[in-house]
Amino acid sequence: MTAPVAHLSHIRFGSPKKPILDHLSLEVEAGHFMGIIGPNGAGKSTLLSIIAGLTKPDAGHIDLFGRCLNRKTRQTLQQDLGYLHQSQGTQPDIPLRVYDVVAMGLSSYHTSLFTRFLRNKQHEKDMICHALDLVEMTNHQYADFRNLSGGQQQRVRLARALVRQPKLLLLDEPSAALDSRHQEKLYQLLRKLCDEKGMTVLMVEHDIAAITSYVDSVACLNKNIHYHAKKGDTIPDEVWREMYGDHVNIVAHDASCIGCAPVKHNVQEGHHHD
Repeated sequence: MTAPVAHLSHIRFGSPKKPILDHLSLEVEAGHFMGIIGPNGAGKSTLLSIIAGLTKPDAGHIDLFGRCLNRKTRQTLQQDLGYLHQSQGTQPDIPLRVYDVVAMGLSSYHTSLFTRFLRNKQHEKDMICHALDLVEMTNHQYADFRNLSGGQQQRVRLARALVRQPKLLLLDEPSAALDSRHQEKLYQLLRKLCDEKGMTVLMVEHDIAAITSYVDSVACLNKNIHYHAKKGDTIPDEVWREMYGDHVNIVAHDASCIGCAPVKHNVQEGHHHD
């Protein structure tokens, strides 16, 4: 039996009295596309950072690709991982071409200049061009990254996360700054990468309705996983209230929406209160 791509067991992070993540366990198989939802401060970004090996949990165990994630294995395991962190809104005033920003996602970019010289440069160029093509930014590869629109910058950052063709892709609100057309293209691309390349995707998003026809499941996070909704599941009202508080209202939604309330409800939508 193939080991899961990611296996987290009893993860805790933060102070004992007020943890950010507490007793969190999660398992994700190869080719699975998971959406992660939850209120502000629920620990969504922290969870991705921990899986990426950038933040060490205070307790618990993590396996990636069947191997324990620790100080000795982290660098090796990160070779098969792509990570798009949440956009901070401000960019450093450094003149970089789009091509060079994407190149930063390659493992060889962080090696010595001599080692990089010995590598197959054409292969790396092909990988960069392929990543730019995936996000429809090939025509901008020699443009100054600073001069791009917010949506274009986000697509370049996504290309940087994709350039090494990772087995596991972690995305923190990747649709931020994208217009509705490019949001749709993003979700279609991620679905295709899961189905055709066997890539595993964990994606933090706020709008469950926007992603529901693309993801395989939706994990409801607020310190721990309150519910893991799969195809055909409806997230119970009490789960929404556990995550967002008793003031939340649950709304009617299309029956095909993973985790959404069935049509019998007629008040405002809970997942818009992130």
